[in-house]
Amino acid sequence: MNIFDTLDNKRKSINLSEKKKIKIYVCGITPYSESHIGHAMSAVIFDTLRKYLLANQQNVTYVQNFTDIDDKLIKAAKENNSDIKTISTKFIDKHLSALNKLNVLKPDYSPKATEEIKEMINMIGVLISKGIAYEINGNCYFRVEKFKTYGKLSKRNFDEMLAGARIEIDEQKENPMDFALWKTKKGNEPGWESPWGEGRPGWHIECSAMSMKYLGQNIDIHGGGRDLIFPHHENEIAQSEAFTNSAPFSNIWMHNGLINLKSEKMSKSLGNIITIDHLLNQFSAAAIRMFFISSNYKNPLEYNTDLIAANERAIMRLKNTSQLKSSANIDHLNTSTFIKNFHDAMQNDLNTSMALGAIFELSKAINQAKIQNLNITYAQGDLINLLNILGININEERINDKKGTFDKIDEKWIKSQIELRNKYRKLKNFSDADNIRKELLSKGINLLDSRNGTEWIIQ
Repeated sequence: MNIFDTLDNKRKSINLSEKKKIKIYVCGITPYSESHIGHAMSAVIFDTLRKYLLANQQNVTYVQNFTDIDDKLIKAAKENNSDIKTISTKFIDKHLSALNKLNVLKPDYSPKATEEIKEMINMIGVLISKGIAYEINGNCYFRVEKFKTYGKLSKRNFDEMLAGARIEIDEQKENPMDFALWKTKKGNEPGWESPWGEGRPGWHIECSAMSMKYLGQNIDIHGGGRDLIFPHHENEIAQSEAFTNSAPFSNIWMHNGLINLKSEKMSKSLGNIITIDHLLNQFSAAAIRMFFISSNYKNPLEYNTDLIAANERAIMRLKNTSQLKSSANIDHLNTSTFIKNFHDAMQNDLNTSMALGAIFELSKAINQAKIQNLNITYAQGDLINLLNILGININEERINDKKGTFDKIDEKWIKSQIELRNKYRKLKNFSDADNIRKELLSKGINLLDSRNGTEWIIQ
């Protein structure tokens, strides 16, 4: 399997034939408010990668953190007359509940920054002892110019980084590009004891310390949204490789595109968010997952409810195909080509769009095989298995009751129309029989005629 590596700007191989442990770290949320669908999309993309690796009998250790100490959390706590633990716990629980509904596997480890302060202090101490970091008045900073390959991930030089970075104004810094490792406590802010006085860690050091604690000094894949490339992931590389004196910190840097709302990046700071719960109230988890993985994971995705509704209908078609009654014919539909195409797509940089294409081709073949009176039982099992690898559960109870996607299906009426059509056919009144087929087709119902009778599926 190969995955596009942002650092080397090329696809790099993950050997699935090796029975080795694959270590993955994905940057998690800052729980100061409700998670939005951009968080959900990223979670689904990396969950799909994880599910595929597990389906290939790989030993995967998956870590995703919570940044539960941050300027935004401190601000939210003050505004709500609360504390950061209460705020973060509330939104972590809501986030985990939403991801569970989306059929996202729980990480093997979900460390919280506030519970890993010891590891962060140790890292900072080592960096200071090496002279690549420094302390001034209880604040600790990383000397960016000391790390000669700084900018290798984002492909920026110092001038570009200065122009594009959100740099805190701090006259204490030796260089404006130096980033904070430890911040001295201010007023009633939360703080922890350290060799440099009471304070709290900077954002970047948190992920490096948590990744190393649970996965070691070198990992296979480090993931996150494209908005994290600079400065967060750039800074992670610098402080981690400076700490260990070895490179690479991660063999592959995998970044997903962002979700846009009317061509504008969706973010809490812009106030243009759509929460995960809001989306789940409109559509099934299966349709939402299919929407998120319907295009290349590296590209931005435009939020479009019409497309999600179309995916809802597609899910119904797949569900109907999976429930067709099979012939007892000893001749079975051969699915090997469809399965090969699915795996070829997934191993080619997680090409979920092509993988879905292979699934729909298989579904079409099953429908045709039904007409030809072939045994489709095993093929239906393969269809469900491939969908499960993508985390798409077509038997989800909520699929049928989504409002605004398609009209409620009246099965009794459909069956009565099929019976009437069969009567017309026996009487050789093919004109009226065809009219019934056309009427059903106009409502999205397709009829499948075989020697065993007539069945219907949602088109």
